[in-house]
Amino acid sequence: MKWEYGGKYGRSKSRRRWFLGGILVAIILIVGCIFFCFGFFDFMPVLKRPSLKSLHVLVGGGIKESSGSKFLMNTFVSIRAAGTSPDEPIQAAFDEMQRIESLMSRHIPGSDVFRINQGAGGRPVKISDETFHVIWESIKYADITGGAFDISIGPLMDVWNFGATDPSVPEPEQINQARSLVGWELIELNSEDVTVRLPLHGMSIDLGGVAKGYAAQEGARVLREHGISHALIDVGGNIVTIGSRPDGEAWQIGIRDPRGKSIENTIGPTLYVSDCAIATSGDYERFFIYAGKRYHHILHPETGMPADTVQSVTVIAKDSLYADILSTAVFVMGPDKGMDLIEALDGVSAMIVTGSGDTLFSAEFGEAS
Repeated sequence: MKWEYGGKYGRSKSRRRWFLGGILVAIILIVGCIFFCFGFFDFMPVLKRPSLKSLHVLVGGGIKESSGSKFLMNTFVSIRAAGTSPDEPIQAAFDEMQRIESLMSRHIPGSDVFRINQGAGGRPVKISDETFHVIWESIKYADITGGAFDISIGPLMDVWNFGATDPSVPEPEQINQARSLVGWELIELNSEDVTVRLPLHGMSIDLGGVAKGYAAQEGARVLREHGISHALIDVGGNIVTIGSRPDGEAWQIGIRDPRGKSIENTIGPTLYVSDCAIATSGDYERFFIYAGKRYHHILHPETGMPADTVQSVTVIAKDSLYADILSTAVFVMGPDKGMDLIEALDGVSAMIVTGSGDTLFSAEFGEAS
């Protein structure tokens, strides 16, 4: 009886093993099929994805579409491109934008901007031609915008320190002291020697409102030089499109709702664009709430406080550098003066989300670009 009992148990156990084994094989086949069809990386959280996907999408005619993402210039940068071999051009574009960061970041020791700030109150500092170009254009638009765009805002950014783990509202005395060191008209440029001088000790420049737009523009240039004719670059809200999508349709861009619960929430029209630049500045990018009030990183150079009449500004232009500058400037200027500026410029359109959540549009905004 013991033997018979043992035999019955063994046969039952064997059948159970076969059953469980069958289930395990089925699961492996299903998962393998999913990974094969959709790509392993599409199931990984965004922050854990590699900088460049190894999976390509074949779009026809030997053209493959690939995408990658990296953290550069204190923001997420993504590139989507189509070509016969798009990985190398994408990596080259990332390398170019990282090189620009190494020149224009105020936080990287040895960068052009770092050396300019370190030399404040001293002798002129010789820098690269392209950093000089970006600073020159920034000064020009500081004049055009009546100082609403001001790269000498570095001391105020330091006082507010939005990158801190526990930021707080500075004391009025701190803000006033920092404001005394802000003034774009004080910056001394020498185009012949390619030098920049800050005349006051404690002055500092911050290219955060223009460098990302320039980087997106130069990343697109590198892609074109590598034969890419269909691409989209997004550098923290600064978007540059090359041509159309691979299927010939326009790129579709949604504008983030500044009070939406997620980045998927959009506001205003969907933009259908090709070969253009789009820049959005919003009070939701870097901010903290204190005593029920939102304090964000887009500061008014005159008051030293966050500009508070606008929630976001989206600018469409042919040039990413200028779109980046203008989105910041219009944010600071406010709805009325900001829209007047946009309407006075050629080849530029904008959408403003006001402090109350209303949307304002310039002429031709949202039309195919």
